Amino acid sequence: MSAHWRLAIHGAVRVSAGAALVGVVVWFLYGAAYAGSFFYGAGVGILSFISTALTVSLLMGRSKAFGMMIGGASFAARYGFAAVALGVPAYLSLWPLVAMLVGFAGVYLVENVVLLPRVLIMRSDAERPVYERVERRVEA
Repeated sequence: MSAHWRLAIHGAVRVSAGAALVGVVVWFLYGAAYAGSFFYGAGVGILSFISTALTVSLLMGRSKAFGMMIGGASFAARYGFAAVALGVPAYLSLWPLVAMLVGFAGVYLVENVVLLPRVLIMRSDAERPVYERVERRVEA
């Protein structure tokens, strides 16, 4: 499994656990309709985030022009999915709108906070020269 997939799955699991805890609190404070709306918004946010790893997988090893086309199409599809998945229930007034949007936006915010330290560590390791990354052990 590649590094970006490990990062995406690790982040999705951690954010899902946090969203579950917040959803339980919302359930007790506001009721099942608000909690369900929150869970739906968080689920859409998590799926949208994981699709970013799919985009990176598609871009690996492609030509620059083809990669830009895939990236653009993936960007449009990801945000189109989010717009439809959040817009249709909002338009039809299926459940509380604010709870759904808080779940969606909260996932994006928390994923950035959770994953930023790991990305910085991976990036700093990748920027070091190879001879600094290799550990040498000498026995006396």
